[in-house]
Amino acid sequence: MRCIFCKQDSSSSRSVEHIMPESIGSKRRVLPRGVVCDKCNNYFGREIEGPLLSHPSMRNVLAWHQVPNKRKKLPSLHGNIGGTDIAVGFRRGRDGKLEIEPEKQLDQKHVAAEWKAGLPNGFIFVVDMDPPKRVMSRFLCKMAIETVAELFAHNDGGTEAMVDDTYFDNIRTYVRYGNNFSEWPYSQRRIYPESTLMRHPDTKKWVPVGFGCTVFVTKRFETLFVFCLYGMEFVLNVGGPSIRGYEEWLEDHGYISPIVERMGCRLVTEGEGKSQRHYLDGDFNVQNGFAFDERHGYRP
Repeated sequence: MRCIFCKQDSSSSRSVEHIMPESIGSKRRVLPRGVVCDKCNNYFGREIEGPLLSHPSMRNVLAWHQVPNKRKKLPSLHGNIGGTDIAVGFRRGRDGKLEIEPEKQLDQKHVAAEWKAGLPNGFIFVVDMDPPKRVMSRFLCKMAIETVAELFAHNDGGTEAMVDDTYFDNIRTYVRYGNNFSEWPYSQRRIYPESTLMRHPDTKKWVPVGFGCTVFVTKRFETLFVFCLYGMEFVLNVGGPSIRGYEEWLEDHGYISPIVERMGCRLVTEGEGKSQRHYLDGDFNVQNGFAFDERHGYRP
């Protein structure tokens, strides 16, 4: 077996590669051992995923939604009080309830019982996904290759054909070494409110719509990758650094989302003002997406 990124022998690799990081809550989308070698896996964690998910923009989103990292620790929320930068830590008390405490020692007037009851008065923070573009693009490209590899893994011969296919050489070099392009453009837009809920596929309870990813094709027969995190949609072209094909796809389909309406879901809004609630109605069925592509004459 060879690694889909560096093409080196990976038969002895032991790393388990999550297509979407555990630190955003992903547990299920896991590639077979050896599809990504230990060396590449460690590199991505150190040079791409770590810097991106620790960036204040991304960290605050995950902290606000109380998403634990792979070590089960809740990320801190960064903001300020009276112009002083501060990190607010979250933890679960013995009774299971969420407790809040400052991560840095402040004046005694700020360290009070109010921390355990909720965010302190005067604490200002921003929850706005605005990641560094280059590291975000490499992060997206990594997930894109791995999502394609997930499809190859179900075929005879597994991912070996993908390793030899030069179609993927530009994007894999950009992810692994970052020395062939200065940037790999991607589209970013909000497709539903951050507080939107969906039915959990197992429990059927209403839960926040956290994350998801898939691939789809355009009339140019380009393979595009889409990733969504709390309503923010990111799309890039697997074959090369251009998103013109996606812009055409949006124009042709009335600006629907390839990961929502294309997959058989729709946004439903109920109520008004502070009582307004948003839901995604549907099952996010990947087969619905492939059927959509077929109806419009696209071939994956």
